[in-house]
Amino acid sequence: MQKPNWTELLKLETINQLADAAHENAKLKGFHDSKERGETDEQFVTLHTNLLHEEVAELFSAVRTGTFNHECDKSAKMIELGLPALTCAEEEYADIVIRVLDQCRRLGIDIQRAIQAKHGYNTTRERMHGKRF
Repeated sequence: MQKPNWTELLKLETINQLADAAHENAKLKGFHDSKERGETDEQFVTLHTNLLHEEVAELFSAVRTGTFNHECDKSAKMIELGLPALTCAEEEYADIVIRVLDQCRRLGIDIQRAIQAKHGYNTTRERMHGKRF
């Protein structure tokens, strides 16, 4: 296995650059082969939303099992590759964000623009968006 170029990864400064990198890696790893076979956007969203849900479930499982702040099961391999070890929380949140960024690129969504616009809108909303949780 080839070691990742950590200094190159650190140069990814914008959300869209991270999305591009996540999407290119997902394509290289076969997560988009079905597009070549004519998969529709709706079919893609159905499958990949379920994969995103799986990552959220893994995050919740880390809370339930008491491993949320423990090193993840990939920590030793990450250190061996010259990457920082992650906690279960860090790993699962990263997986969630990576999947979202990949999906946005596949669907042609400018996620950086969307986040900036939505955050701007959210700053105008009332406390707790006017709801009880």
